[in-house]
Amino acid sequence: MRALGIAAAFVLCGSVAQATPSTVYWAPSTPYLQPFGVLHVTYDTYFGDGAYPIDVGLTMGVLPFDKLQLEVGFDLFYPTISGDEAMVFPIQLNAKVGTPEDKLFAGQPGWSVGIYAVGFEEDVNDYNILYAMIGKTLGPAGTFSVGGYYGLNGDLMRDASGGEARVGVMAGWSSPAIDVPLIDKLLLAADVQSGDNAFGAVGGGVYFYFTPAIDLLTGPVYFFESSLQPGGSSWLWTLQLDVDLDLASR
Repeated sequence: MRALGIAAAFVLCGSVAQATPSTVYWAPSTPYLQPFGVLHVTYDTYFGDGAYPIDVGLTMGVLPFDKLQLEVGFDLFYPTISGDEAMVFPIQLNAKVGTPEDKLFAGQPGWSVGIYAVGFEEDVNDYNILYAMIGKTLGPAGTFSVGGYYGLNGDLMRDASGGEARVGVMAGWSSPAIDVPLIDKLLLAADVQSGDNAFGAVGGGVYFYFTPAIDLLTGPVYFFESSLQPGGSSWLWTLQLDVDLDLASR
């Protein structure tokens, strides 16, 4: 799985944009965390009849422990226009802590709790979404995860009619590695984030791993509330380039 740190949002060009703690596809629907000293660089685009701002993000594991890990990161969004005014500080922070699978005992599922979409523009990009996930790899069936989220800023977590929509579930799946010629491997992935808010969506696609540390993810995302998306889009296509740099080994 990638560490795209995707899965927060703020108002840019009259829309929202997903930020990137470690994710499966669209949402942070995985307990996976970046290992210690591994810096993850991501360049995410979503486009179609409308488009999100480009997301350039960094996420890195910062705890040198085997049984307890912590990743922290940030995302920079561009262009940074909201209505007629430039966004002063178009950055969001994210962090999560947890334990990978089988570290405490045999068969132990992975778990994590975190926060994302921590913005600096009051009632513009400070969604401040808490979430928790649990997951397990089940052999040839792949890796499954499930959890939930809660947006701390009820003024921003709204449905199309203006009603509060700050609570939902998340679930994800990724396939085992698929061997292919010329490149390292393929992975299939899909996830869902419920809710009649701007984050509510389901999507799936393919990871093309050119090397174990460089991949390109592509596929569609379908939204539950199209009126909250750029251009009123019911779906957008995504291309996401991910690179891992193992700074600890260096």
